[in-house]
Amino acid sequence: MVDVISRMIPGVLGKEESMVNDSFYNEYLDYPHYTRPGEFKGFKVPEILLSGNHKEIEKWRRKQSLLRTLIRRPEIFANKKLSKKDIDLLKEIEKSFKEE
Repeated sequence: MVDVISRMIPGVLGKEESMVNDSFYNEYLDYPHYTRPGEFKGFKVPEILLSGNHKEIEKWRRKQSLLRTLIRRPEIFANKKLSKKDIDLLKEIEKSFKEE
């Protein structure tokens, strides 16, 4: 609890935008995190994360965050005003499930 609260005090973090991207601060569940090696026991790091395309990586992370929240904690979406960007990502998620 102290960690979460102290992060909100100006100057505690080196960069203020770090708090916005922090899983403690995000309104949705966190996206999956990966580390090396690139493959472990048959599980592979998604190619997009290895691409170096920061814009697409951010989109993937947001989409995964929305998907995890939708599956594990759908009540979080109740009475929530979604951004157009999030609505578009949720439509992409819906489309991918229909294609399966």
